[in-house]
Amino acid sequence: MIYRLDPEYVGFPNPEEAEPEGLIAIGGDLKPKRLLEAYCSGIFPWYNEGEPILWWSLDPRMVLPVADFQPRKSLQRVVRSGKFEVRIDTCFEEVMRSCGSTVREGQDGTWVTEEMVEAYVQLHKMGFAHSFETFLDGELVGGLYGESIGDWFFGESMFHLVSDASKVAFCRMIDFCRMHGLRMVDAQQETKHLFSLGARPIPRSDYLQQLYAMPQDRTLRYYWRNNSVALLLGGNQGNVRLIMDLAVEMLEDELGYVCLESSFYETEPWGDFAEENPQPFLNKAIIVDTDLPASEVLRHVLEIEARLGRSRNPEAQGYTSRPIDIDLIFYNTQVVSDPSLTLPHPRMHLRRFVLEPLAEIIPGYVHPQFKKTVVQLLAECPDTSVIRKLAES
Repeated sequence: MIYRLDPEYVGFPNPEEAEPEGLIAIGGDLKPKRLLEAYCSGIFPWYNEGEPILWWSLDPRMVLPVADFQPRKSLQRVVRSGKFEVRIDTCFEEVMRSCGSTVREGQDGTWVTEEMVEAYVQLHKMGFAHSFETFLDGELVGGLYGESIGDWFFGESMFHLVSDASKVAFCRMIDFCRMHGLRMVDAQQETKHLFSLGARPIPRSDYLQQLYAMPQDRTLRYYWRNNSVALLLGGNQGNVRLIMDLAVEMLEDELGYVCLESSFYETEPWGDFAEENPQPFLNKAIIVDTDLPASEVLRHVLEIEARLGRSRNPEAQGYTSRPIDIDLIFYNTQVVSDPSLTLPHPRMHLRRFVLEPLAEIIPGYVHPQFKKTVVQLLAECPDTSVIRKLAES
């Protein structure tokens, strides 16, 4: 059955009542409140210039669980080559217009109308819609855009002017999702391109069941940054919770938005100093979005440690007590090995007090060298230390 939407009421009918081809409603508007309600209901707008707004709920629905993404080796080589630069949220409207203007085989016209552009640019300004943009020699040559609600990313469209440009953007989007705890990509409808990237159709009833369980209060509503850093904070001297709270505030002031924080975890002290100072360690993991390079992140981290009372002794052997310690664990998927910085952290997979907080917030993040998720690394960790998750105070 096809419903005509009430212009004063933003609700939608039951998507299971859609026509066989997926059309469920007609009319309404593209105001942010209605668009967000549509996506949370399993419905999206799709129509051509000159038509009324048409609303769809397809059966089956094309989705990609983020954990299932397995790029082909040829695509992995392209990503590692560094041929393309991928940026995030730097030219959303240009990406959207390029998606509408790029000529595609078998397509007559575009559904990316001026009305759609205005509506989704507004969602972008509100922090719900985002773009992943591929550049070659400083020129935009590919990308994709979509909306982020809860722990889902609703993909809208992608384009490429150079081979592999949109696929590289897609890979970067998946990495971002994994680093931020997003677990599902809604690809809407079946295409060969999406199928080649691992998306699969599922029955609408299964799709809606998963969608309705989505935690909407987890929405990462802000302009996304180009880089994401996983940091582990720890300490066992003084008022550790207060010191770590101050560290988080300082990191946000100097690096960028702290978008995820784990609970506090308590660990018995390691090493010979345990008898000298039996005070347990507290640890927590955070994810920070930043535009700074890894070297600058490290510089700020060391300065913040020093301001909070950490004195690093290069002569010290093994583990020592400290009021604060901030370790860089991941920086995007970069692998760095130089005297001042090693990424990912070279011993993180051997430390349960690192893996447990990370597994709470980014369980599906894939270690760029070991090719295993944080949860898998935790399951295989040889460390038998007892880690206790603390209740919020």
